[in-house]
Amino acid sequence: MVVSILRRKSRLTDRARWRSQLDGVLPKITGILEKSSGFVSVEYAWDVNEEGAFAQITTWRTEDDCKRYVREGAAATIATIEEAAVPTAPHPDGRWVRQTYEVAEP
Repeated sequence: MVVSILRRKSRLTDRARWRSQLDGVLPKITGILEKSSGFVSVEYAWDVNEEGAFAQITTWRTEDDCKRYVREGAAATIATIEEAAVPTAPHPDGRWVRQTYEVAEP
């Protein structure tokens, strides 16, 4: 399994508003992900230490599945949908950072 974490900071600093905005687009995001080969799950996490920061965490069967998701445009499509609902903070706080990890099996 491979986990991809996309972290960014939003202009929205109220967690309830962030959640409400995200909930409005989550069905569309999930629909795109479910059509992506090797997709396992998605979840979002609100940063408890940095106001407005959050992460999109996707899980994939293989590294190739994750790479295909990013390289073939589904990730960009989802980013566009997310950005419309949850606008990114202004520069320099608004950078998007993706990190990908292979899950260590116990």
